[in-house]
Amino acid sequence: MHYSSKFKFFITLAIIACWQYNLEAQTKDGTVRIESSAHIDQMLAQKKSYNKSLEKFQGFKIQIYYGSEKECYEVKEEFTSLFPEIATSIIFSTPQWKLQIGNYRTRLEADHSMVNIKKEYPAAIVLATEIEIK
Repeated sequence: MHYSSKFKFFITLAIIACWQYNLEAQTKDGTVRIESSAHIDQMLAQKKSYNKSLEKFQGFKIQIYYGSEKECYEVKEEFTSLFPEIATSIIFSTPQWKLQIGNYRTRLEADHSMVNIKKEYPAAIVLATEIEIK
């Protein structure tokens, strides 16, 4: 039994020493230096310039109607009165007309908007499509 208590004491002492060492290691100050070549900076500048020239890119829209032309324009008018801040677009794809809304960069943005839209348009769905950049 005497041997067991010495062993427990030694283990406890080792744990405390490791814990103390860990605390000291976390409080040390240091500096971070980031190096990059001029070529990488030039490529990033070119990519930014290219992205600014784009008018469309892959994103998400919400489709709230699929059917006849007359009803599509009626639904658009109704939607615009309920949500005037959200852009709408009517698309004709033989033989149906589609009303798509919004220009969302991520699925998360589209899903967030769907919360309110589903209250008025329960059949609304999110579609991956090209969106216009403003």
